[in-house]
Amino acid sequence: MHKKEYSSTMDSILGPGSICKGSLKVDGGLRIDGAVEGEVTVSGTLTVGREGMISGDVSVSQAIVGGTIRGTVRAEQQLELQSGSRLEGDIFTRSLVIEDGVFFEGSCKMSRGNESES
Repeated sequence: MHKKEYSSTMDSILGPGSICKGSLKVDGGLRIDGAVEGEVTVSGTLTVGREGMISGDVSVSQAIVGGTIRGTVRAEQQLELQSGSRLEGDIFTRSLVIEDGVFFEGSCKMSRGNESES
């Protein structure tokens, strides 16, 4: 069996000063430097910049967070919380990276990287 390849390309960007209210679904990668109020679903990599903020649940393949998320995060592969980031909510992921200086309040459940999972 071969492993899935996950794209780290940036297909869409929500720039600084932008506000999105409602569900946001992106096929590919997404960078958020503005604010999202609602559910975010990304098939590739979600990058939340230092000024980026999400208030709502997040479902992604993988995420790199430098800003703020208030909601449950489901990262199929990996979640990386960079120094200065803030996450208020529960985490479900296979791999978690937390740098020094991160604020995290919630619970974390990790699953095994099992090839038979779909």
